[in-house]
Amino acid sequence: MIGRLRGELIQKLPNLALVECGGVGYAAAISLSTYGLLPEAGSPVLLHTELLVRENEISLLGFSSTQERELYRMLVKVDGVGPKLALAALGALPLEDLVGAIRSRDVKVLVRIPGVGKKTAEKMCFELSEKMGGLTGLDGLSGGPSGDPWEESLRSALTNLGFKEDSVLPVVAGLRASKPPLAEAIRQALKALQR
Repeated sequence: MIGRLRGELIQKLPNLALVECGGVGYAAAISLSTYGLLPEAGSPVLLHTELLVRENEISLLGFSSTQERELYRMLVKVDGVGPKLALAALGALPLEDLVGAIRSRDVKVLVRIPGVGKKTAEKMCFELSEKMGGLTGLDGLSGGPSGDPWEESLRSALTNLGFKEDSVLPVVAGLRASKPPLAEAIRQALKALQR
């Protein structure tokens, strides 16, 4: 699995980024929003990636942030939304607007995305609005990407211990203000979760 690419941006097109890492050039499909955030060719770049393996094709997708990649992963789980349509959705609206439209079930905004009809927009809202209501990585999108490593580490540790995401998120949010060291945060979170 290729999780990210850090190297030199060789070429950028509205739908593709070519990144050289250690002498190997990786071509990654990208959204228009990622394209807008890429530096000029010849500059260092970091892309978070998703590897697609199909019967007759292997594709690499590149994202400007972990939040964009997480949103992509959620979108492709919706029946009728494939990788191309998910990338189109990510490029058609700013991430916070896309998340906001899905959370508020605003079908009128979603049908403006090329390739998304009313039924697909309704499916996106129905299947994702609840999940996005508490997804930590996307919560920060209303005020810009949070990407807080402390928060992500705490959430990951608790979910790996078997706690469900929806019970972990309020506990993580409660510790956000004091932000104790990770070991102490885990101890406090476990206490709160066992009540």
